[in-house]
Amino acid sequence: MTLTTPVTNTLLTPLSADIQLTNIHERLHQHFITYQNNGTSTNDDSLVQLAHLLSQHCHLANMTILLSSIIQSPALLEQIAARSYWHGNGFLKVVLLDKGYKLRLHIWFAGTSCEENIHSHRWGFASHVLTGALKSELWADAANDDSTALPRTSELSLSDSHTSTLLSDEYLYTAKHQKNKTNVSAHKQYVGATYLKKLQNVTQTAGASYVMTPDQLHRINHPGEELVATVICTAPTQILTNRLFPTTADPKLHPTTLSADELKHALVCYLDQQRLAA
Repeated sequence: MTLTTPVTNTLLTPLSADIQLTNIHERLHQHFITYQNNGTSTNDDSLVQLAHLLSQHCHLANMTILLSSIIQSPALLEQIAARSYWHGNGFLKVVLLDKGYKLRLHIWFAGTSCEENIHSHRWGFASHVLTGALKSELWADAANDDSTALPRTSELSLSDSHTSTLLSDEYLYTAKHQKNKTNVSAHKQYVGATYLKKLQNVTQTAGASYVMTPDQLHRINHPGEELVATVICTAPTQILTNRLFPTTADPKLHPTTLSADELKHALVCYLDQQRLAA
């Protein structure tokens, strides 16, 4: 679902990064309080309203100011770097806020192509495209009456991602969590071979917003020709597991977090490349 919202600059002065994040948190927190009280935090209306909030308060102008301020804040860089990493699906994941919900910056840098695993999520989310054109695919379960002719995900590459039906190994991914006061690491469990069909190719351009429900299967394709960045807000997690259809036999489940210097370098590169692309 794609949305368009008038852009308003809500950060008129260069406030500190902490104050900027606090202002954003207050708006997002109130949103989730409102919808959690009636048990609809991941329904379409809640996610659409969440997308409007991102469009109004986390558009490119505001995010540029925020990221520039974070770069100048060593303590905040340390905090954010400790929960941020290079995702196995090919993008830089920067967790700006982790308050039950998460506000994240995703950056796909030019010059490096990637194709995600097909997957669902443990939460619904809204996203606003800051830079470039985000290319993705929507998938669903398919009937298995043509199983003998179907390619497997391991046989596909970015160049033939137009394939409309495929056979894939499915895993149930469980996030790290606590059980009986014991930490349980992230892990995956093999489910079996599943037949999938592609529903739609989607391109979201800078300034657009969209939403995704938890059960929707999808993946992002980044050809690597241009810089792409989005800001995404995930609703509070409701379940521990999601569906995963990896293109490799051993998807990376335990990525290494960034150092403050690594995060600063990546954010500086993004801002520099964004200015050049403008």
